[in-house]
Amino acid sequence: MKKFFTLILILLVVTGLAADDAYQNRFEQAWRLVKDFYYDLNYRGVDWDEVGERYRNLVVAASSWSEVYELLDEMYGELGDDHSRVLSPPEARQTLRGAMCYPLPFPVAAEDISEEEKEWLEDSSLSQEEDYDWGSLEYSLKSNIAYLRIPNLISESLASDIEDAVLNFEDQNVKGYILDLRGNPGGLALTMAEVAAVFMRGLPWRIVTRTKGVMPQPTIPFWGKPLTSKPLVVLIDRGVNSAAEGLAGALKQAGRATLVGERTAGNTEVILPYCFPDGGVAMLASGVLAPFKGPTWEGRGVEPDIAVSGEEEQLERALDLIKRR
Repeated sequence: MKKFFTLILILLVVTGLAADDAYQNRFEQAWRLVKDFYYDLNYRGVDWDEVGERYRNLVVAASSWSEVYELLDEMYGELGDDHSRVLSPPEARQTLRGAMCYPLPFPVAAEDISEEEKEWLEDSSLSQEEDYDWGSLEYSLKSNIAYLRIPNLISESLASDIEDAVLNFEDQNVKGYILDLRGNPGGLALTMAEVAAVFMRGLPWRIVTRTKGVMPQPTIPFWGKPLTSKPLVVLIDRGVNSAAEGLAGALKQAGRATLVGERTAGNTEVILPYCFPDGGVAMLASGVLAPFKGPTWEGRGVEPDIAVSGEEEQLERALDLIKRR
């Protein structure tokens, strides 16, 4: 009997060590991604080595995989860039919806999923994929001026929805367009490029990265005529972030739109998703979005052509600009 209890004790200790090793392995992967591939060599003023020392012990002492991922996400939050995140496998399934993520950009040993982790991943309450309401395109026509409010640049159908709306408005001989980006948190560079192509074509952006150099970002499609060349006014405010800032900035720099409102947030990091072996994902700020020529909008935002405060006042000014044209 004594030998039996001794064996059980040994198994428990071994199991605990295995969990500790797995937790530490995931920590090292997440921490190294930032150390080697984060866009800012100064880590936004954060001592990343010190952050690693604090969180390494917390992660190894975690009681579950759920807690591990919560701690890793909290660790990324220390960077304060409002973009970098660590998603647990269930969160990644919900957020990315099957979208591609990149393999870890350094050698990774083969990793077995532990029984504990399998049970966690298979838990119905975690695995259930719920639909998330990102908000949808709103549009209307008043005094022959089209108004389109874009709440985000995330929805897969957004560009085609805007195309359909614009084609409908063009059939009605619309005078011009108001594109309302106020409060838009941003989204995907791909969606930004598709939406921009409705109103302009060309090569308006570059993505500046630490490890991949400078990558040109064209509109999608790049060639041909946009769906409309009618006057365009874009409404912006301090709540406009990320890819929405890139959209507004490109339309302004191309001379395609007049921007009305307030300076945008200046939060234009570009996120690359990296896959962990169990399906978790590190959303890492790996670069910044910038106009094809000139300084990035990161940290400074996009300035309006006409500074106006107040939502109603901004809309009235936009309507007046198009009427006068």
